[in-house]
Amino acid sequence: MRTNRVASVLALAGAGLVSFAVVHFLTHEIYTVTTWHILSNLVVAGGAGIGLLYVAYWLSDQSFSTARNERILAWTGLGAGVLLAIFLLVQPMAQETVTDEELVHIVQVSLGVGGLLGAAIGSFEARALSRAEEVTRVESRLAALEDERERWAELNTVFGHYVNNSVTVIDFCLADLRERVTDETSREHVEKIADRVETIATVAEHVDRLGPAPEFDSVSPATELASVSEQASHLAEIDADLSMEIPEDGPTVVGGASVAQDLALLLEALAEIAAPDGRIECAFEAQNGAVLARFTARPATLPAGIEDALFEPVTRQSGLKLYFAERSIDSYGALSLARSDDDAVAFEIRFESASDH
Repeated sequence: MRTNRVASVLALAGAGLVSFAVVHFLTHEIYTVTTWHILSNLVVAGGAGIGLLYVAYWLSDQSFSTARNERILAWTGLGAGVLLAIFLLVQPMAQETVTDEELVHIVQVSLGVGGLLGAAIGSFEARALSRAEEVTRVESRLAALEDERERWAELNTVFGHYVNNSVTVIDFCLADLRERVTDETSREHVEKIADRVETIATVAEHVDRLGPAPEFDSVSPATELASVSEQASHLAEIDADLSMEIPEDGPTVVGGASVAQDLALLLEALAEIAAPDGRIECAFEAQNGAVLARFTARPATLPAGIEDALFEPVTRQSGLKLYFAERSIDSYGALSLARSDDDAVAFEIRFESASDH
């Protein structure tokens, strides 16, 4: 049984109660001995009918299982039957004789009020059970995601360990080969192998930065750029000189859990395309409810292959690091190329200001 059918049954019952109460009121003289019966039929039974119509309207937007729909109807029938039985047992105790008019009044009121109470109880029970099941499903899904995150973290750790160990051994062998190889063709092959090994090492080092942060629940969306930029400068493995111009009063922006690592990765990418005597400058500027962070390397040149496929997983020079940085930063900011010429290369990150949240 579908929920909309239950709603139709309750709507018909409610409409019938309202119609009967109105007809009963219009077809009886108000100045009779049973005046209060006429008025109570109109108010109580008619009100119960309107209540059933409302419950039916609410149920029309719900979707419960067949068992729950049957329980709603069972509650409705139980409420009507119990209240009718109570009235029929109590009424003779209150008065010796019960007229036909009074009997009709008792049946109509008890069925209407009892049915309304039963329908309301059954509907709220169905909604409560459905919400409880939904909460259980969400909690189970969160637990499964947490288990999945832990498995991926473990796999990343094992992956990085074995790859880094293998790369170390290969680098040692390549260093020995460079000393032994004399012909130009063989040297080119050795350098190609070295380049590919460097790509593997870059992937192993930075792939674990993608995905959820280990302690995402304790991370505040409000991030002080001064603090995370300082962390990034310590995390970044670069030889280039680094200077930062950060306002004393902040700024505070909306950032991700790995923002310091992401900035460090961007600094490393800039250091790789900078000249040996190059330097990296970092400046921050408030701009229309946002904060613009600019990272400039000079002198520096962006390789043509990377510029043509910017933020794609290009396996040469800084291409992979820029790809990883952009993919991670994209969850909270916007990374873009601001300048690229023979003198300097600059990237900008647009953060949302935390003061607007």
